[in-house]
Amino acid sequence: MSKLEVAQGYTRERWLEYVQRGRRIMRSKSAGNFDLGDLLNEIIDANPKGHGEVTAVLTLFAAQIRSKYASLKHYRYVAKAWPADMRREDVPWSVHRDLAARPERFALIRDEPSDELDPAGRGQWSSDAALRARDSLPSTPRTPDERIVQAKRLLRVTDEAAEAVKQLAARTEVIEKAVQDPEFRRAVRDAHYHLGERLQVENRRQDPSADPVPTHRPEQVPPGPTVPFQQTPTAVLRILGQCTGFCVGMQNTVVAVQEEHLTTEHLEAVLDSLKKVRAVCDWCEHAVTTGESGMEDALARLLGDEGSGLS
Repeated sequence: MSKLEVAQGYTRERWLEYVQRGRRIMRSKSAGNFDLGDLLNEIIDANPKGHGEVTAVLTLFAAQIRSKYASLKHYRYVAKAWPADMRREDVPWSVHRDLAARPERFALIRDEPSDELDPAGRGQWSSDAALRARDSLPSTPRTPDERIVQAKRLLRVTDEAAEAVKQLAARTEVIEKAVQDPEFRRAVRDAHYHLGERLQVENRRQDPSADPVPTHRPEQVPPGPTVPFQQTPTAVLRILGQCTGFCVGMQNTVVAVQEEHLTTEHLEAVLDSLKKVRAVCDWCEHAVTTGESGMEDALARLLGDEGSGLS
């Protein structure tokens, strides 16, 4: 037998007895975690020590009975939380462990947990039942709320959560159900709005000569000057009509599109079309004020083959 190292403050005979008892518990197929915890508390209580000395004793003892310090520390804590006369032999040690920090643990463990799957509405103590009793998420979620909380916990990384949402979007019934919620629709609209802001910033960086585009939501535009209908040329009336129709139509359409589920491609197409509209408006203003109606090559190309953004 190798030479036995004895913890400071114990006799060799007493320490050897503790080690032999610990090894017998470790070899037992029904290794009693409570037995180990009680033994550890007996060891420490026999020779009271400070925190650092307790750690040294448990570390030495763990090595000699072929266990781990962290495990022994846990066994000791649970055994101390549950005096022998307050334990339930028919309830697993893991339940006692999970309830050890609850002030009302002695009253909790006297009753069986509720169980909707049980005809009588009463279940058996398990680790998951103990976690529910202390308002923690169980290892195996059972209710809709528990499954949702578990999913949110697993999808904390933004990219992974976004990928999960994209895959769920393939299930039409999921999206249809989600968009019935006004809060969800509002969140989607806000996301589109902020994405549009970022795309506008990127477009301005790529084209510094472009006029800045306001990023705030449009307010009510005050009415402009009016002209007498009978004395106004037909061409002017047509321009005014076109502008009025465009403003009213766009206002109604933009409000309606906020209820839609838009992709990044949709946003890019809309922004590209608005860029063309701004270019045409600039050209119209130049032509009306200067009398030069010639269209520059760049504007002609912009309005030519690309059409309205549809593919």
